[in-house]
Amino acid sequence: MNKKTLDHLLIALTVLFDLGFVATAIVVAYWVRFESGWTPEVLALHKGGTPPLDDYFRLIPLMAIIWLMTLKAFRLYRPESNASVSAFWILCKATGIALIATLAALFFIFHHDAYSRWVMLLASGFSFIWLFLGRLVLHRFRQAIHAQGVGVSRIALIGYDARADQFIDTLKAKPNSGYAFVGIIDGRMEERRDGRRDLWRIATVEERKRGKVEGAYEGILEIVRNYRLDTLFISSPTVSNETILQILHACEGVPVQINLLPELSEFIKGGTAITFFDGIPVLQLQETPIQGVQGIVKRLIDIVFSLFALIVLSPLMLTIAIAIRLTSPGKAIFRQERVGRAGNPFNIYKFRSMRADAEKSVGHIWAKTDDPRQTPLGKFLRRWSLDELPQFFNVLKGDMSLVGPRPEMSGLIDTFSESIPHYLARQRVKSGMTGWAQVNGLRGNTSLEERISYDRYYIENWSLGLDIKIILKTLWAIKKG
Repeated sequence: MNKKTLDHLLIALTVLFDLGFVATAIVVAYWVRFESGWTPEVLALHKGGTPPLDDYFRLIPLMAIIWLMTLKAFRLYRPESNASVSAFWILCKATGIALIATLAALFFIFHHDAYSRWVMLLASGFSFIWLFLGRLVLHRFRQAIHAQGVGVSRIALIGYDARADQFIDTLKAKPNSGYAFVGIIDGRMEERRDGRRDLWRIATVEERKRGKVEGAYEGILEIVRNYRLDTLFISSPTVSNETILQILHACEGVPVQINLLPELSEFIKGGTAITFFDGIPVLQLQETPIQGVQGIVKRLIDIVFSLFALIVLSPLMLTIAIAIRLTSPGKAIFRQERVGRAGNPFNIYKFRSMRADAEKSVGHIWAKTDDPRQTPLGKFLRRWSLDELPQFFNVLKGDMSLVGPRPEMSGLIDTFSESIPHYLARQRVKSGMTGWAQVNGLRGNTSLEERISYDRYYIENWSLGLDIKIILKTLWAIKKG
């Protein structure tokens, strides 16, 4: 679990706690005012008999909406700052605004009903106390989780100057912020007969200041993978624009976020492209896609849907497996190494639709529409996409997702990445059983450039709604054959 996912989970828990606290506060306030006998009658504004509790239950949705909107407006759904002294006073202000808004809503919406002002005041007080205590508990929980190394984003800095020192000091000032500073990456150029080659190595701050950087040189991609880096911060103009482009190209196929620490002049001209890291302006060049709460939901959908499909389709899959064994020699399940997220290889499962020795003489090549290596049964399976049913096991295991770029054969990755711009960008997310390119007619032996364009569109515009749209279009395409 990365830091962003953990933060989104804590925000979701905070919202759920807030709803529970506000609802409970109304009930407790009603009990204190009308049932406990603790409220002096001389202070009571409500006259007459005890009103029914059901009348106050009607207020729960209204108060919940008002409180959530107020808390969001005061930016109190930020896990990293919810337990600070400033957050306490901000919550005080939010409580006052929420109380005024609730009383105004009662006047305009429920003006025919007489609600106790004491209940509203007590409910606001209880809500304030519980909301702050809930945030404090979640903050401590977040710190405990970070102490175990969960939800921690591993950071490295490329380039070193005064701003780098400020950046590092900011990280050190907040040891429980969820960021782990790994080191400073230095580079040098090596001229070779076959062209220039940039080499990099990582060092601690002390080593960098002493000018004694130990360790062997290697490629920037190897450093990102070996040190399991989640985020790179590039200090500009210490690092040239040409080198930045090389870093972006090298890391295109791994899910690492790349940010730029710009000069002041760049910051002024940057406009909305600039974001802030604890008050320090940074320029985000690449984002890690499909993470946080939506990423968790996507994974849950993958698990539930694939498990359901395997159970429902098990009789059909067993029948297909038996038919393959009876009609042609060889195993029913075909395994082939493919490359998925972050360039990690995995074995994809398919029902065998070709002869058992189909790759013996030709190696890894794409299958054609009327490929002579197909068996008669295999041709039928491929037409109706039945050969891909075992990939639900890949989805259940986590190798793949229901929706995403189709995984490529490992033997073709190097060739495609060298000849097609941005080819490796498709490896920033999990591969899928179906994808945006496939539902737009780009299946099998079609234009690879167009497929990459559609895959990049999917990655950059991903949403759960788009996934559902792709699944529905896939089912419709299968129905049409």
